[in-house]
Formats: sequence, C-alpha cells, structure tokens
Amino acid sequence: MSRRTTFDRLTAGRRSSSAEPPTATAATPVLRHSPRTRSFVDIHSLVFWVFMILSAYGLIQVTPLLLRGMQTYPAAGMLAVILWSLYALAFVFVVYKLELFERRSPVTIFGALMWGSLVCAGIGVVAAPAMHGIVASWLGEDSPWITAVSAPLVEEPLKMLGVVALALIPGARVRSAADGLFYGAIIGLGFMVVESYLYTMQAAVASGGNFDTVFQLVILRGVVSGLWSHATLTAIAGAGVGYFFNSTRGPGVRWGVMLGGLGVAMLLHAFFDAPLLDTNVYAATIAKGIPVFVMLLVVLRVVHKRERSILAHLARDTVPDHLVSSLDFALLSNRTIRSNVRTSARRSLGLSGALAMRQLQQSQLALLSAAHEDGMDSERADEATEHVLAAQAALAQLRADAAGHPATSSPH
Repeated sequence: MSRRTTFDRLTAGRRSSSAEPPTATAATPVLRHSPRTRSFVDIHSLVFWVFMILSAYGLIQVTPLLLRGMQTYPAAGMLAVILWSLYALAFVFVVYKLELFERRSPVTIFGALMWGSLVCAGIGVVAAPAMHGIVASWLGEDSPWITAVSAPLVEEPLKMLGVVALALIPGARVRSAADGLFYGAIIGLGFMVVESYLYTMQAAVASGGNFDTVFQLVILRGVVSGLWSHATLTAIAGAGVGYFFNSTRGPGVRWGVMLGGLGVAMLLHAFFDAPLLDTNVYAATIAKGIPVFVMLLVVLRVVHKRERSILAHLARDTVPDHLVSSLDFALLSNRTIRSNVRTSARRSLGLSGALAMRQLQQSQLALLSAAHEDGMDSERADEATEHVLAAQAALAQLRADAAGHPATSSPH
C-alpha cells in the first residue's frame, strides 16, 4: 500500500493533519528542507561534504598527537585508550537513554562525535596556539589568565559550529532546542575525550608511563569534572543553535539567543579555567563546576518544557486521536508517568503487558517525533503509525485474553 493511501486511510473522518509541526509554520524565518536521508549522511548536501573534509583534516592533525605517547609508553597508552573509550561509550549510552522523548539516529550521534573529536581537536591544534599567543600579547607572557581567556575563544565557537553544521543538513533533523542541546553534548564529549587523552598521555610520559597517573587523570577529568566539562558547555550553546533554526520569533531574538548561549558557554569555560581556588585541584574543580552544572539544569528545564509543549500541540492538532490523543500524551509527558502506566499494565496483564505498553509508548513517541521532524505524511511517520497500530493490537489481545473473551477492534 502506498504511503499516501495509508495516511488517507488512517485519517479518514478525523481532523485534518498538517505536514508541518506547529513550530515550523509559514512564518518560520529559517526555511526547513525535507530530510532526504535517515541521518546526517547526505551526499547531496554541500555541508555534509565540508563536514567530511574537515573531519579528514582533523584526523590528519590529531593522529600524530594520539600516537606520540602511545609509541613512548604503549602499555600506558593502551590503558588510556581503553579507559577513555569506555568513558565515552558510557556517557553516550546514559545520555541516549535519558532522553525525555526521542531516540536520535546513532549515525548522526557518531557524526557529532566526529566533529568534536576530529574537527574541533584538529583545527584547535592550529588555532589554540595562535590564540594563546594573541592573548599573551594582551595580558603579558607571565599572566596566569592566558589559558582562561584564550581557550574559550577558540574551543566554544568551534564546538558550536558543529551543531550549526548538523542543523544545516536536513537528515540530521535538528528540529528543536532539545536537539541542539543533545548534539552539543555529544560534540563536547568527543572533544573532551580527545583532549583528556592527550593530557593523560602527557602526564603519563612525564611520570614514566605510570598506570596510577592514567587512572588519576581519568578520575579527575572524567569523573570529577565530567558533569561540567565540554559536554555541558556545548550543550548550553547547542540549545541556542537549535532555537535559532526552529523558532518563529524574529531574527533579533533568534540571533540573541544563539549568540547568548555561546557567550554563556564561553564565560563559564573561562570561569572554570580561571586560576581561582587552586589550593586543591579536586575541590577547585567541584566548586567552579557547580555554577556550570546549575546553568545546564536551568537550560534543560527550559528546553524540555519547550519540547513538551511542541509534542503536546502535535498530539492535539496534527496526529490523529486514535494514534496519539491529548490524553495519550498526558500519559507520555514524563518518565515517571510512563513508568507508572507500565507498572499498572504489569499488575493487570503481567510482564507481557508491561512490555507491550512500553512498546506502545515508544511507538507513540516515535510517531510524534516523526510528525515533528518529517511531517505526518512522511514515510517515517507512516512506519511509526504501523508500529503504533501493531502495539495497540497487541495490548488489546492481552486485555481480551485476561478478560476471557476475543479482542475487539479497538484497543482502548
């Protein structure tokens, strides 16, 4: 059955559905292009090819640095690679699972990691020393503030440009401030892991390849400062980018939010690197990191509230009620409510009921995301629709079996 025929069948006799989400109306200042692919990989996008060329350049620049310590102390280098790789995987897994509504493309997530670990690190190899020299000429060669001023001026714009690049590739689907925040965090993580590995190997070489040094650097830079490091800073700036590309407000507001997000990230970065409270490195890291983390929580709250509002509008005005109604979305609006609904299903229908309810929730959220990002008449929305119908049918059958009579046509 064709995509259009299926859509017409599902919406027959119900409210009309718009192919555009409520935040992408005709008044939207930035034109959205329909995604051609399921991820940021789009051979028809000039931005994608620039992305790949810069990644290749970054790989050429970074590889010798990554191998230098490994060649001197292979065992310590391999330990550092393993620990930082595990850290990155754990970080991505946790962030991916903690997403409030959406499960984003793993391929695009990998692309965001590429930008952070290759493009930012590779260009930073050239740009950071140059900016360091400029700032040193302003402040004096002996100033302890050189790094605090120069590092944010290079690193934060480079990382933010990765979110901009993804926003300009239709298949990446940066459709909200939440998307910008998510990919900003992943880009920041990629940069942090490469930078931290280089610092770890520098310290390991200085200590003669001591394993304890490797563990100490991973704990300091990963565990102690991980919550308020590059991932957090770029998440804040990335939220501004997502807002810029999707808000219906005027250009002054959108530019203000995007540049304001970058400015906040730069100021927080400068504060974190400032030569303050340095009597104890662990205490100083935590003390200076708390304001960064608090700002992230504020941005998260605003972004999630905005994302929840967008999806609520879609459930009310765009997606047919028999797939996701406003009442359905009220039961999907946060993790606690979703968990309570699954617990209720488990009590009445057993483990299979809880699993079926989980599948229905995931399918309904996927449909809302597809309607928001691609439009309700897209192939992706059509696939999500079939999954919702299948999950509803499975739940209806379980309820019928529990009641001892055949399932009816309606699962509700």
